[in-house]
Amino acid sequence: MLPNLIEYHRPTTMSGALRLLARRKVRTVPLAGGTALVPSRDPSVEAVVDLSALNLAGIQWHAQQAHLGAMTTLQTLASDEIAQRYANGLLTEAARVCATRHIRNVATVGGTLVAGDAACDLLVALLALDARVTVRIRRIRTLALDEFLNAPSAYVDGGIITRVNFPYLQIPHGAALVRIARAPSDAAIVNAAAFVVLDGGMCKQVRLALGGVAPRVIRAASVESELEGRAWDDALAARIAEQFAASLTPPSDARASSEYRREMAAVVAPRALQQAWARAQGD
Repeated sequence: MLPNLIEYHRPTTMSGALRLLARRKVRTVPLAGGTALVPSRDPSVEAVVDLSALNLAGIQWHAQQAHLGAMTTLQTLASDEIAQRYANGLLTEAARVCATRHIRNVATVGGTLVAGDAACDLLVALLALDARVTVRIRRIRTLALDEFLNAPSAYVDGGIITRVNFPYLQIPHGAALVRIARAPSDAAIVNAAAFVVLDGGMCKQVRLALGGVAPRVIRAASVESELEGRAWDDALAARIAEQFAASLTPPSDARASSEYRREMAAVVAPRALQQAWARAQGD
């Protein structure tokens, strides 16, 4: 529980919620699923603004873009029929493995972004899909997920994430999530998500994201730029991904050393790329 909590609010309008969050005399924060906030026992939190009445849940699939409402639960995402088919089910797989069913029933997409776990499978998947985040403070602002993750508090202090968008492509593509964990049901130690778009036999677009190798999930931009516009070559992709992994300086913690994380990054990165390419070809 939050030891110094003295106020609970459940506004029904966005303007009402933002007014509460803008207060300076009472430390007030948004409450989504609460799966990260409540266990944190943050002593600075004095009031919470429950977002459940603001109509921020739901998944919309448009002709070229998908919208995930910030209050959409991870279980809703894991169960969505279109998400199960799009990008080889990358998002549904990521949502399913990053939390148990009980947690998925209440944890939200927006809350997952704010928590910003460095090896979160869903964040890695969204980063590989070129996701963008829409935040409402005094005005509406939409920015790349990669930019948001650099400093989440700069965008959500006094504000609310309203949705996450990503391209919904109708052209040949493939995606894959590869993870290292002590057991399949455990949180990932290191993971990688890849997304490849084809143009004939060429790589029109390549996205590679990794988790567990830095303070936050990251994009392997140098790998992407090296592979885009080329004919696919498994050996080349593996070599470039391994070189990128070798340049990393992951943190050490109780779960894994820096050296182990770096070595595993050199395994998951090329494997994710190769699987995404094979799936893009229909293999």
